[in-house]
Amino acid sequence: MRPHIVELLDAGGATDAEVSRNLADLRRYNRWLGGRGVLVRLLAGEGIERFSLLDVGSASGDLAEAVARRFPGSRVTLCDRKALHLPGRGVAASAEALPFPSRSYDFVAASLLLHHFRDPEAVAALREFGRVARRAVLINDLERHWFPLLFARASTPVFARSALTRHDAPASVRQAFRPEELGRLAREAGFAAVQVQRHRPWFRLSLVARHA
Repeated sequence: MRPHIVELLDAGGATDAEVSRNLADLRRYNRWLGGRGVLVRLLAGEGIERFSLLDVGSASGDLAEAVARRFPGSRVTLCDRKALHLPGRGVAASAEALPFPSRSYDFVAASLLLHHFRDPEAVAALREFGRVARRAVLINDLERHWFPLLFARASTPVFARSALTRHDAPASVRQAFRPEELGRLAREAGFAAVQVQRHRPWFRLSLVARHA
C-alpha cells in the first residue's frame, strides 16, 4: 500500500529563496534523470507535431520548455497550484478543479505530481485531466522501488542543493507507484484505454490514458 507523506514544498512555510533552490533541483532531476525525455517521447509517440498541451503541476516550466523546443508548433499552458512556482506566466489552479472548458487541450500532462495525492485524490485529478483532454492524459511519475530510494539519498550532493529536496526526494519515491497501481487509478477514473510503461534506468513510470 502506498504511504502518504506530506512533502515540505507542499506544506508551505519555506522562504522564497528555499523554494527557488528546490525548483532548480527539480529542473536538474528532470534534465539528467529522464523527466524531460519521457514526456517528449510520449508526445512523439502520438505522431503529431502541432498540438495544445496543458502542463499541470508545471512548477517553473522546464518540461514545457523542452516540449516547445522539440515541437515548435505546439501551444503549452503552464498550470500550478502555487503562483509562486510559475515563471511569470501560467494559471494558478488546483489539479482537481481546472479552470478550463471540457476538451479544451489536445493533451493534459502531469509530471512528478500524481504521487503527492492519496489514491482517491489522484483518481479525482485524473478524472479532471480527462475532462479537459481531447486526445490523451500523459502522466510521468516515479516508480516505487528500493533502487531509486537509495539513489535519491546517495546523490544528494549532486542533485539536492535545497533542504526541501533532501527531504522531498526520498519521500517522493516512497509514495510513488508500482505499474499496476497507476493503471488501476486510471481505470477507476473512467479511462477506457490505459497504457503504463516503465522507463529504465530512470525508474520512471508513464501513463497514457484515453477515453476511447
